[in-house]
Amino acid sequence: MADTEPITRTPTSASAPVTRRSGNARRKSSPGGKKTSRRGMILGLGALGVVGAGALAAPLAIPAIERQLQLAEDRFLAQQLANLEGISIDAAISAAEITRSAVELIVIPLARVLATLDADALGGMIATLDTAHTLIADIHGNTTDIDALRQTLTIWQTNAHQLPISLEAYTNADITSGEKYLRALKLKTGSQV
Repeated sequence: MADTEPITRTPTSASAPVTRRSGNARRKSSPGGKKTSRRGMILGLGALGVVGAGALAAPLAIPAIERQLQLAEDRFLAQQLANLEGISIDAAISAAEITRSAVELIVIPLARVLATLDADALGGMIATLDTAHTLIADIHGNTTDIDALRQTLTIWQTNAHQLPISLEAYTNADITSGEKYLRALKLKTGSQV
């Protein structure tokens, strides 16, 4: 300890802590009383620069990241919708076309006829078919077609009250919306995949 000065005490500083002074080893202290090194200052300024650059880049980067996430989500949904429940959109469109044709050619015409008939008229038609069955059976003819028609009319008469909508509503129903929707969905998913 050759480079240190001897410790001196004054009578008024008897209770004060003993300090040693070094003539050439002085450190600067920060305003809070903590000592900071040059390396700490450089690291602090570097971290501040990174945070500042991130704050400046955030308004540009966040929308770009959101767009990429939205595109990825759209692609994923398109892939999922392209084959939903094991049925492709093309198969669903084909089924909708067949259903539309069946509704236009069979259901709507029958619904129009049946909408004008009441329960008594159906009962009269069934009684007529019963008479026709008996006459054809008496001459040993084939009654299969008459029996099938009679069975159909009997089922209609029995279950007509269970329809979710009136028969008139079937004649005015929009039967192309499902097919249009599927075609639009196919175009949308086709452009996303």
